Amino acid sequence: MLRNRYLNLSYILLIPVIAGLVIVMSASVVKAEEDEVVLNVKGMTCGMCANAIKTALLECKGVKDADVSHKKAEAVVKVEAGKADVDELIQAVEKAGFSAEKG
Repeated sequence: MLRNRYLNLSYILLIPVIAGLVIVMSASVVKAEEDEVVLNVKGMTCGMCANAIKTALLECKGVKDADVSHKKAEAVVKVEAGKADVDELIQAVEKAGFSAEKG
């Protein structure tokens, strides 16, 4: 009887380990479904410029997130795999009043 109690306890202790593995593996699958596009942006002078570009990029189809830096003069755009058009991203930046090219 004592042996069964310890055996059952060891199975219970495995639950967090298995849950952790499932979370890590699912995060890997999500990352595999997105691409990253780097754009060199000209004309940014401040954080407000970067915010305007980020807002314009987030409105594009397939864009999940955008990290825009006026200091680096670039925009790193996370997009759904195969669903974003680089030309559309560049046009969005140009519509915001800046120039961009694929980096």
